[in-house]
Amino acid sequence: MADKLGPYITKLMTTVIDTKEDDFVRSLAVEELKRLNVDIEEFLRSNAVTKEEEEDSKVSEKQLLQEEEKDDK
Repeated sequence: MADKLGPYITKLMTTVIDTKEDDFVRSLAVEELKRLNVDIEEFLRSNAVTKEEEEDSKVSEKQLLQEEEKDDK
């Protein structure tokens, strides 16, 4: 689904701005974009990495690199 999501969103956006398209179809496209927006926001909230987690990850990575350098010597 991930491979198809970009083109799908692009098609919906094109439908919304196409003034030749029927108002009902444009309205459906807007509603679908709103639904996708909510789904994406929910995903980002549930999978967000906090600033603290990010810093901890950088510290751990730095420590691992330093240990590898010591082992190589």
